Amino acid sequence: MSFQPRRGTVPRRDPAEVEAQLRSRDRNRSAATRERVAATIERSVAAQQARAASRPKGRGSWRKRIIVGTLLITLIVVGVVVLPPLSGNVFRTLADANPDLIRIGPIADAVGATIGDRTDTPAGTDPSVVEFTIAPGASATDVTNELVARGLVTDRVAFTWLLVTGGGINRLEAGVHELTRTMTPYEVASALVLPGTPLGGTGVAVLLREGLRIEQVAAYLQTLPFTNFDPDEFYALATNPPDSLRQEFTWLSVVPAGRSLEGFLGSGLFDVDPTIDAQGMIELLLRAFQDSPSYALITQAQADGKDVYAAVILASIVDHEASLHEEMPLIAGVYQNRLDGLLPTRLLNADPTIIYAKDTMLLRDQHISQWPDYEFWTLQDINGVGSFQPTDDLASFQTYHSRGLPDWPICSPGYDALAAALNPDTEEGYLYFVAKGDGTRTHAFARTYAEHQANIRYYWGGGATPEPTPTAGVPTP
Repeated sequence: MSFQPRRGTVPRRDPAEVEAQLRSRDRNRSAATRERVAATIERSVAAQQARAASRPKGRGSWRKRIIVGTLLITLIVVGVVVLPPLSGNVFRTLADANPDLIRIGPIADAVGATIGDRTDTPAGTDPSVVEFTIAPGASATDVTNELVARGLVTDRVAFTWLLVTGGGINRLEAGVHELTRTMTPYEVASALVLPGTPLGGTGVAVLLREGLRIEQVAAYLQTLPFTNFDPDEFYALATNPPDSLRQEFTWLSVVPAGRSLEGFLGSGLFDVDPTIDAQGMIELLLRAFQDSPSYALITQAQADGKDVYAAVILASIVDHEASLHEEMPLIAGVYQNRLDGLLPTRLLNADPTIIYAKDTMLLRDQHISQWPDYEFWTLQDINGVGSFQPTDDLASFQTYHSRGLPDWPICSPGYDALAAALNPDTEEGYLYFVAKGDGTRTHAFARTYAEHQANIRYYWGGGATPEPTPTAGVPTP
């Protein structure tokens, strides 16, 4: 991707021209790399020969040095040309954990070798125009996550690689962009580096990430410059939605009577009228969820006869357990296997549900105006997850004692978590997982408690290498 640097005001470029430059650059990448390697070899050999010629005759050590130098050069060639494709999946995992690593040349090359034709593959077949807003100051990571959440891009690593290698990582233009799901990632990237329709300076940028609970949303909205927004009213509507709201959004029938909107407020980047009130904000979020790919998932699940509400509950737990989207189906599979009785107790043993209960109890003792200063989702004030005692109405969230799913979701899950919960990967029969803690944000999975304990000793106790278990494929939803 050869984005041209901006100098003052630039004319709008033809997206087709930009796309052509993108493709040309990638086709030439491998050839350019080989040429660089060949040039390096040629220069190194010439230098070795020159040094050898300058030494006194009769000394045999120079031959050994040339041999050693040649071997080193060969190793460099192997490292540059051969290893990246072999280690591409490892680098891809690292890049998903930290997209900034793609800025490093060898990692970018290795990741690029795993991408295939994903940069040329549209996210879908729906040609409807989608207005996509980039708020001033939004990071490339936020933008990429939002593109994935709204189904405009399917592979966050591939899209990040496209931005980094094409020079667009720091050149995304604020404003409203018109996109479709039939656009390839190349076309999306090309559109987002062109000036969008100005926001006009009248709206308030609202950025809700995946995995927020209702109280977090209420806390965040209080910090924004709205002139007519009542957080108490917003919280009342979200926790006890009136019949009028259920009639306006008939799909809320998936939410049992008496339950809150937890799990269905969605995520995204919104340009909001600064005079919006609490009712308007609730309707805006529900309408955005209705327009999101997650809504398509739940309507299809309904048609298939699945328990949508149970899936959203499971997805909300997966959202807080998984650090990488690629692992979500496996983690959902672990919990589904436990629910299905592969673990005789049918206990989820899910730490996020314990934390949710703890936070709920503490937030009840605070005024809503104090919530912006509250630190959510920590193990602080929990002296052992298994011994934590919630109040009676939160007993189902003590998943170390209460069988099955908790009574309601713990957050609004993202698309990938919901897709994983609706289609969990149970094939390998995994029942346990533990974070490796090695910087990759990945987990070690196990079928038996003995294997699980061995994983814990290996990754956290400095113990012996755990017994090998077959590695399950990690599908991308």
